[in-house]
Order: sequence, then structure tokens, then C-alpha cells
Amino acid sequence: MNKIAAIAILVAATAVSQAFGRFTYSVLYTEIRDDFELSNTIAGGIGSLNLVGYLLGSLVVAFTIGAFGLAKTAKFGLLGVTIGLMALSWSPNSVVTLVALFLTGLAAAGVWITTPALAANVLGPDRKGLAIGWVTTGVGIGFFAACLFDIAISSWRWVYATETAIGICTLLLLAFTVKTSPEPTTSSGLSPATLKRVPGWFNLCATYGIFAVGASLAMTFSAALLEEDAGFKEGSASLTFALIGLGLALGGPTMGWLSDSIGRNSAQLVSFAALAVSCILIANGHPIGAPVSTLLFGMAFTGVVINITTKVSGHLDDEAFGAAYALVTIVFGAGLAVGPQLGGIIADTSGSFRPALIVAACCAALGFALTLVDRKSEISNPLGRNT
Repeated sequence: MNKIAAIAILVAATAVSQAFGRFTYSVLYTEIRDDFELSNTIAGGIGSLNLVGYLLGSLVVAFTIGAFGLAKTAKFGLLGVTIGLMALSWSPNSVVTLVALFLTGLAAAGVWITTPALAANVLGPDRKGLAIGWVTTGVGIGFFAACLFDIAISSWRWVYATETAIGICTLLLLAFTVKTSPEPTTSSGLSPATLKRVPGWFNLCATYGIFAVGASLAMTFSAALLEEDAGFKEGSASLTFALIGLGLALGGPTMGWLSDSIGRNSAQLVSFAALAVSCILIANGHPIGAPVSTLLFGMAFTGVVINITTKVSGHLDDEAFGAAYALVTIVFGAGLAVGPQLGGIIADTSGSFRPALIVAACCAALGFALTLVDRKSEISNPLGRNT
């Protein structure tokens, strides 16, 4: 199998696991909320359970990746996501929806934690930033597709049914093309000592967690803000929100190249600055500024993910990376789980989704400040530019 085909399959796997299994709920948020007659607090809590599942899945992967290896972990993860999507396409009540979203979140961790290393193995160690960028592009493509499905399909259950069909096809391709290494793994699984081999690991974890809170706030409530606070029609709000997915897709190769070119921390500063600006513009709800800012948000989101991931992978290989990145993802998952619940409470308390986007902008600003701390050590160590 050639490199292009291998990368394409990994891109599709991240589209199904991260976009369909996790972010489609954000696209369908108001429809599911209104269908089950839920408050924003409860509907946001359901979104948080999906991300709690992602947090627990990261912990499971951290313990088991040494035994199963990258490829098997990715396959089991995609299988779980597909089963969860199937349950969502049938879901008769909010309890089933909650359980299914928890499952998709739990399983999605197995795909995301492994695919960056699998992609880097395909393209080679000199192009890790680009490899991780391409994998992240899958999230954007899937997110954009979910928004288009929402516009074209009247029922949110049929949106999930369409995604289930795509998930089954992707699972078959992954199962029969991405081979498991015959060599035994050298990692014993969960190991904080492995993560500590990454310079600035504590700051990195804190930055990723804070970023996750802000990102989940923006991605869960932007569409609802545009529709209910800014006066966008439902179709226009979905199309505008879809630009986040387009930004994610464009940001993959672009931000991956930027990261390889100017250094991880420098590229991360650019990303956090763009995130803060875009969240403020989305909150404003301007008919021109909002579409531009959602596109910018998607690209900036990708930039942070690429740089954090590449910082870890630059010091570790294969399963060692998987185990360490699983620990980082636990922090990321915890931040993601906080955002939807917090945003739902803010919306019910204030009567508006705008304050949630302002909090997201503040999280981006704090991430920028934490990155500056790492930037100082990067300046004092020129070799850190490529790590």
C-alpha cells in the first residue's frame, strides 16, 4: 500500500472518530435539545459525558497501548465509535443518546492517540509536523461533512445513520490495510516517567488542558450562539459553523508546515492569538466577521493540536509516544469535559451564549501566556526550534 493511501485511511479514521463521534453533537445540539425538551444545562451535560468518555478512554489507552500496540488500539477504537454512532442513529430518548455519546467518546481516544504516530511512521521522522497535520485534517473534513449532512438531512438521527455507514466502510479499510507490527512492544503502558522525558512537560499539559476548556466551549456553543443570539437562520448558522471544519482541514497541512518551519512554540503563539481573536469575533455575531472568524478558529485549533502533539512525538517513538501522549490527552480530555457543562450553565444563567465564547477567548489568552514561558527556553536553546 502506498503512502498516500495509508494517510488517506488514517485521515478517514480521525474523521469518523473525532468529528462524527465527538463533534457532530455540537452541530446537532439545538435539534437534539429541542427534540428531547432539555435545558441547556442538561444538554451541555450530555456533551460533557461524551468528553468524560474521551477522558476515561485516554486512561484506558495509557494502560493498554504497550500490550496492544498502535494499530490494534486504533482498530478497536474505531469499532467502538462505529457502534456508538449506530446507537445514536436509533436513539429513542436522551438516556440512550447519553450512553451512546459516552461510548463514542471513550472509543475515540484509541484512534486519536495512535493515528499521529502511525502517520509519522508513514511519512518519516523529518515530517512529523506535516504527518500530524494531515491526520488532524481528517477532523476538519469530518466536521465540515457533518454540517453539510445537517443541512441536507432533516432528521438528526439520519445524520448519525449516514455517519454510521461511513464509519463501517472506514473500519473495514483500516482493518485490512493497516497492519499490526509483528514485533513485541517495548512500552509497559502508563508511565509518567516517559512523559517527563519531554522538556517542559508540565507546562505543556497545563496549556493543553486550558486550551481544551476554551475549544470545547467554542465548538459546542458557536452554532447555537449564531442562531439564537446573532439571529442567523438555522441553515446559515450551520453553514457558518461548517467553516470551522473547513478551517480544520486547511489548517492541517498549513499549520503542520508552519510548525516544521518556524518552530513549535512560535507556531503555537500564532495559533493562540488567532484563537482569542476568533472567539471574540464569533461572540460578536457579525454577518461577515462570524464566517471569517469560524474559519480562522478551525485553523488555529489545528495549530495548537499539531504543536502540542509534535512536541511529545519529537522526543519519543512509537508506543512510547502513544503511552506519553495518552497521559497528555487525559489532561486534554478533562478540559474538554468541563467546557460543555460550564457553557450550558453560563447560557441558562445569563440567557445568552456570548459569555461562553468570551470565556473561551480568555482561555486562549492564558494559553498564549503559558506558551511564552516555553518560548523563553526555546530562545535560550536554539536546538529546541525543531523539537
